[in-house]
Amino acid sequence: MNKAVEQLMLIGGTALLYPAGIGEIQRQAAFDSILYAQLVANRNVGPRFDDYQGWYHAYREVYRELGWIKLANVHDCKQLGQPSRNTQIQPLEAWLRMRSIRQAAVLAALQAGLGLSVEGFGHLLKFTVQGADLVLELGLLKPGPALDLCSITLQFDRPIAEIPQDMLLREPTFKGQAEFRGVSLVLDNGRFQGQREELQALMKSKDAQGDYRFDPYAAARSTS
Repeated sequence: MNKAVEQLMLIGGTALLYPAGIGEIQRQAAFDSILYAQLVANRNVGPRFDDYQGWYHAYREVYRELGWIKLANVHDCKQLGQPSRNTQIQPLEAWLRMRSIRQAAVLAALQAGLGLSVEGFGHLLKFTVQGADLVLELGLLKPGPALDLCSITLQFDRPIAEIPQDMLLREPTFKGQAEFRGVSLVLDNGRFQGQREELQALMKSKDAQGDYRFDPYAAARSTS
């Protein structure tokens, strides 16, 4: 990943990175699908903090209904802040390698995007934090469109609001166990086409009601 060509869009509890040159139609399909999946899961199951396993199952099911085809998935747990004693490649690492995702580059691009505005970081925390619990999804959008989504759940030993922003993205800060759920999806544009305009209009109306999406780059431009 070349962070110089990555943009960041915050969509509810998802921080999505995407190439600056990706087509608007593909970009919009991903943006709308992510928000719609979150809203449907919230409606059918409740907040992600209450029953995350049930919420995530409902969230994933929406993608299938919209026409996103699963290419690969992974479920992994990791003890944070401790060196791994297992020399074999772990499920999450294997998934990242298979999808050519470099963890350090993803975190660097995320930090760069969030660093553009205080409002962006606050927006993300609003959807991903409850007390000491963090439920965050990191996503990469690629041409196709294709999505690589990694959901992370973890618990801190103190309220997250008390932890400085720059420390939240440093793994040594974390203690305890984190759970990862990764999935790779590609859109069947033929199946999606019939609902594209209706979905876009619906998500635009939802944004007007709840301010679910935040573009740190647009916010930075407006204040410069």
